[in-house]
Amino acid sequence: MKLQKTNSKIYKIDGVGVNFSSFHAVSQEEKSKLRTELGYDNKDFIITVVAELNKNKNQLMLVKCVPELKNVIPNLKILLIGKETLPLVRDFVLSENLNDTVKLLGYRNDVNKLTMISDLAFSASLREGLPVNIIEAMACGIPVVASDNRGHRSLIKNMETGFIFSPKSKKEMLDAIILLYKNPLFRRELGARSIEEAKKYSVDISVNSMAGIYKKVM
Repeated sequence: MKLQKTNSKIYKIDGVGVNFSSFHAVSQEEKSKLRTELGYDNKDFIITVVAELNKNKNQLMLVKCVPELKNVIPNLKILLIGKETLPLVRDFVLSENLNDTVKLLGYRNDVNKLTMISDLAFSASLREGLPVNIIEAMACGIPVVASDNRGHRSLIKNMETGFIFSPKSKKEMLDAIILLYKNPLFRRELGARSIEEAKKYSVDISVNSMAGIYKKVM
């Protein structure tokens, strides 16, 4: 084992890759059609959170701020997409009667469509590796508001492709969301930059990188 460790070589690639045929930007007309298909209004301000519902993913940080956000964003919709491992979020949504704003969608096969119709992607994770859901949102031209951790910092350029906030600062999180809500042109600018940033994480590049590694090893 010592010999193997000494002679081992580590190769790095930029993630497992995202399928850009499924995750890509859509026109306003296409977005409108998708919203109608999925049961949402064009006036809705949609925030998507794609992650298993658990303590590490920290969805409660956003959900607890719904009353404050609704004061500024009356047409707010928060889509929580992912398997419910713990009932924490659902219990809070029910106890505070937030069902009209917070939609617990569970596991879905149409995450790409739900991402495409959103105005903002969000993550308050305490820890992350290289989150594919964030790359997918960026590939769709959706700006991201995400907590400060290693995985998010590796993907998001603060105030260029999205916003990074301290997981200990509710104010930083709210300020970023409200700023993007009030400035649709700024959202589009961040989204356009996100698309360019996401291109290096395409599945084609990842497959070619892996093929190159195997060729060297073999």
